[in-house]
Amino acid sequence: MEPFDCELLRTSLLAQPLNSISALAFMVVAATLWRRRPDAAAIAGATGLGSAWFHAAPGGAASWAHDISLYALIAVAAIELWHRLAAGQLPVLALAVFLVGVVCWSIGRTGSPFCEPGSLLQWHAAWHVLAATAVAVLFSTRDDLKTEG
Repeated sequence: MEPFDCELLRTSLLAQPLNSISALAFMVVAATLWRRRPDAAAIAGATGLGSAWFHAAPGGAASWAHDISLYALIAVAAIELWHRLAAGQLPVLALAVFLVGVVCWSIGRTGSPFCEPGSLLQWHAAWHVLAATAVAVLFSTRDDLKTEG
């Protein structure tokens, strides 16, 4: 299998250890959101498990679990963002963290000049942590969404 998301593929227990472990940041977010936003917490947790599984053992059901949970998280975050914007709230910090994460994801793609498959610094792993942080900030800093008038 060709390398993907830059990190070298290994034949050990975790095919991509740094990307696998960093995906668990979504599990930390799920735990922090559980009491306040169980809907977002459940989807963040599923995203963490799906992504960790995919980077540990790429292909098959792991790929499906990664993709479906990620699309669900994107949808829930987009709905939350829509509600926040409709209420006149711009979640600047969440968007800023997410955009930095997107930069890391982009420059860390396989074939990028910044991709170093054997490095302990993996841009895709940084993407996981930053995306999870953006989700935590988006769902935990919500002010009352009541609009005036």
